[in-house]
Amino acid sequence: MAKVLVTTARMMYSLDTIRILHRAGHEVYAADSVRMSAGLYSRYVKKHFIHPKVSEESEKFIDFLLKIVDDYKIDIIIPGFEDTFVLAYYLDRFKGKAKLLLSDYSVLTFLHDKYSVSKLARALDIPSPKTVLLRDFEQNDWSFPVIIKPRRNRGAIGIKVIESVKSLKEIGSTVNADEYMIQQLLPKTQFCTTGMAYNGKLLSNVVYKNIREYPEEGGFGTYRLTCHVPEIDEYVKRIVEELNYTGYICTDFLYDESSNTYYLTDVNPRMSPGVYVGYAAGVNFPKMYVNLLEDPESVKTVKPKIGVGSYTSPLEFGWFLAVLFKGKFKKLKGFFKRDKGMLDDVWDIRDPIPFFAIFGSMLFSAVIGPLMGGQQESYYLGCLYDRKYFPDSVALEELRKKYKAV
Repeated sequence: MAKVLVTTARMMYSLDTIRILHRAGHEVYAADSVRMSAGLYSRYVKKHFIHPKVSEESEKFIDFLLKIVDDYKIDIIIPGFEDTFVLAYYLDRFKGKAKLLLSDYSVLTFLHDKYSVSKLARALDIPSPKTVLLRDFEQNDWSFPVIIKPRRNRGAIGIKVIESVKSLKEIGSTVNADEYMIQQLLPKTQFCTTGMAYNGKLLSNVVYKNIREYPEEGGFGTYRLTCHVPEIDEYVKRIVEELNYTGYICTDFLYDESSNTYYLTDVNPRMSPGVYVGYAAGVNFPKMYVNLLEDPESVKTVKPKIGVGSYTSPLEFGWFLAVLFKGKFKKLKGFFKRDKGMLDDVWDIRDPIPFFAIFGSMLFSAVIGPLMGGQQESYYLGCLYDRKYFPDSVALEELRKKYKAV
């Protein structure tokens, strides 16, 4: 059995990964940049660590992990969030020491850019919203309302609906026109995926729908159900094959019922809440990750069960309170009913402390978060990838030129 280090252990799917791998007999270690990190307090963790910030102190962060690898003979590292990009950037330093299942840094950072993703989608004949950079916006080509969003963000941070040219000019004057883009406004019916790929082959892809999100207006999915959408499976497969992709690949689509079209809006080349949705559906992504590094020939393609999923109980409680206080009582209908085959991805009576750590983090981000730049921003402190600390590679520039994303 392997010794596995899971980083950014605050994420609920990192916690799930810790529990799943422990049950499989692996020795699991956990690390994060903050102490209020649920995974650090799991009874299934052999030892936990607090590391430097992943971007601002990236070299110290990598040195810290390498010392853990040497001291505890770690075999495999599983990054839990945007530390994925930083680990990919320094991947050569882990050769001969610990294994990671990652694509090249250039591919990951290319996909982190939503404008690049829109260009890739066009090249692969995948539907995506009409998109231009703010610097290239021509009023005559658009009708309002539209969406303005950062090219590189997470969790719906920075996304705004713009109702008029006047509003766009006001907001546009406050942001970098090269780093923001304008997109076609589409219905809010969202479908997400979590998949695993290896050398350009998609081994499994779980499509699910967020029934509820927290914050209520858009953010983390809190209740998720698997769906059968062959078109989305095909689109993700095209991306994986085109980029010869390896590792976790997670995507977001918006569905327009009037045209029966699924529009690609985002590709996240990292873990996501779909890890436990997949587990509920019979797809063991953490086990697949480890096995691909230890014995790739043993890993077979797996199709998920449909109509099952997971929910995050602390965030469900936050959603309930938010909707209640806003007086949106109709949205509460059916809240206490659970679909058959649902798993709670936080609460475990055998491992209860992480639940309270996540609940505490949620309260902190809700109450103190707005004073620290935003509710979600406060939750992500210390674990985000910030490209300003990492020079663009030649390979990344070549990808941008190939898909005309410059």
